[in-house]
Amino acid sequence: MKTYLRMFICVGSSFILLPIFIIKICGIEVGTMSVDTSIAMVKEMDQDIIQEETLIGILAKEIPYTYEEEALKAQAIVERTYMARRILGIQKQGAIVGYTIEEMKALWGDEKYQEIYNIYKDAVQATRKQLIMYDNKPIEALYHEASSGQTRDAKSIYKQEIPYLKSVKSEVDEISKQVTLTKEDIAKKLKEAYPNLVVDINILEQQMQIVKKDEAGYISAIQIGNVTMTGESLKSLLDLPSCAFKMYNSGDKIIFDVRGIGDGIGLSLNGANELAKQGMSCEEILHYYYADVTIEEYEVQS
Repeated sequence: MKTYLRMFICVGSSFILLPIFIIKICGIEVGTMSVDTSIAMVKEMDQDIIQEETLIGILAKEIPYTYEEEALKAQAIVERTYMARRILGIQKQGAIVGYTIEEMKALWGDEKYQEIYNIYKDAVQATRKQLIMYDNKPIEALYHEASSGQTRDAKSIYKQEIPYLKSVKSEVDEISKQVTLTKEDIAKKLKEAYPNLVVDINILEQQMQIVKKDEAGYISAIQIGNVTMTGESLKSLLDLPSCAFKMYNSGDKIIFDVRGIGDGIGLSLNGANELAKQGMSCEEILHYYYADVTIEEYEVQS
């Protein structure tokens, strides 16, 4: 059964003669403005809840145009779902701003602009109005550039169960990178973030002890001197690709052997592309990375 986001026109006393659309989910009308299920939006009468043209610029910013068609289509649905969740007021933070036409022309050049633009446009149009749903709501469609070889359970970061964001194998992800930093630079950044930190730069590698890793090999906790922090905190502090890493001493430097790019939650962009190369459709890719979801269309009714 399709999920419908029905839109009704109301005129409020403070918005005289201005059309306001009230969104309903799954045909269940919401009498009050609950952030869980509805939000009032000022729209033109002939516009959809989600501006498809806006998605093109977002897609261009988030995924390479050289990726497989099915991977691009999957990401178009992901971005539309991500936007819908915020438009509905279910989630308020984390809005995405895509490229403008001027930025895309500057990035690709006038000669290639239309060709590349059409690649993204085709992916958006082919998936028009499709959303990823769980329990009658758009999911929090999180994604990352590449996993460590396995995606993470959302509980690893958010400390709560999110039923559709479960750890899955993503062995097609084979992206790794070595990052070499001097012990002096590491100690400086650590002390700036943690003024009470006590470390000895001469034996820094011995004072950096991994306390816990999650099921996908990402560091959940690491102790450095007298401070314990999350792997994500250290990743951000040292500008590492991910917090799935091993450390090696190299004189006055430490080498971080890092797997994956990003936080490892949800869909892997690189993994989706590799699965598309193996013949998976965009729907199959989405079902692979998001557990027990459905792909449905919304409809607009005046």
